[in-house]
Amino acid sequence: MNQPKQNNTIGKYSIIVLVVLTSLLVCYYVISRAFPMLIPTEAVYGSYYFPRVYWVFPHIVLGIVATIIGPFQFIPKIRNKYLKIHRQLGRIYIISTVLSGISGMYMAATSDINLPYAVGLFMLGVAWSTSSIMAFISIKNRKIDLHKEWMIRSYVLTLAFVTFRFIYDIIRSFDIGTWEEVQVLMSWACWAIPLFIAEVFIQGRKLNN
Repeated sequence: MNQPKQNNTIGKYSIIVLVVLTSLLVCYYVISRAFPMLIPTEAVYGSYYFPRVYWVFPHIVLGIVATIIGPFQFIPKIRNKYLKIHRQLGRIYIISTVLSGISGMYMAATSDINLPYAVGLFMLGVAWSTSSIMAFISIKNRKIDLHKEWMIRSYVLTLAFVTFRFIYDIIRSFDIGTWEEVQVLMSWACWAIPLFIAEVFIQGRKLNN
């Protein structure tokens, strides 16, 4: 009789542990990789990014804003008790992700690494902006459940840079593949795989309803 309750408790704590670990990982990469880029000098950006500084800088700033705001949009107590704040933060989040996605598309289109790498990151920008726009359209049409689903997809894509850097560092630490090969792999894997996992989670929840 107590088995379902025990399973729910285990599942709840598993999610909490996963959220805490993910939060620590996000904080590490935002502080160590994103924050330094808030100083838009050639010494910091290097010859690859500095010529496109007017696109890279807002891309990073807006990405940081979206990364910080995102988690608060999923907390029920904040969403239910402070609906006005939830909506205001939601607008900032959507504007940030759409504009950062567009700037990301430009950066991908002007990349000189190779075509597969550029297309991978370009499509990330497309998917990121589109998912946020769909979240906005859904809530405007009062499709709350659909809005939540698109917001999950959107935030998964917001964290693509963290996934990119984390997996990239692991692969390179084992000296697997060349620098260019790993870059191309992660330009697709950093968002396509997490998005697939998120979709399984979203659709899997409906099976129990």
